[in-house]
Amino acid sequence: MQKTLILPGLLLGLAFASNAVAADCPTLPQGAGVQWEETEGKSYKVCRAIDQDGTQLLGVMFTDSEPLKLRRRNRVEEGWVGQHVVVWYRPEIAEAGAAEKRITVVELDKDRYAQIWLDANDPNQLRRAMNLAQQLYLH
Repeated sequence: MQKTLILPGLLLGLAFASNAVAADCPTLPQGAGVQWEETEGKSYKVCRAIDQDGTQLLGVMFTDSEPLKLRRRNRVEEGWVGQHVVVWYRPEIAEAGAAEKRITVVELDKDRYAQIWLDANDPNQLRRAMNLAQQLYLH
């Protein structure tokens, strides 16, 4: 009888472990003018907010891996991502053409992280991306 109970418990545990990162992309606010483009891997899920022109405004990567280490010297400003207070950093490596970039990491739970990055060509686009990030509920 014990063998019968152990197997379903083991399978249930594996199902939860394999879905640990499989978070849904956060709900986008109405009228944001962007939609999610999703990519999923074994231990991550990436959600990219793409506007009508095909330009990425921001991205969110959910992962169970230890987050990247952001350097204190690259701190730019404080802000919010949904209900989380964050510090925005200027990334070490910047993509050509994106004049204003920001990155931050939020710990959602034990061994569950969200890395959020903003891509902007000018200060107005950066403000738009930050406003969008403030409205994202990360779960």
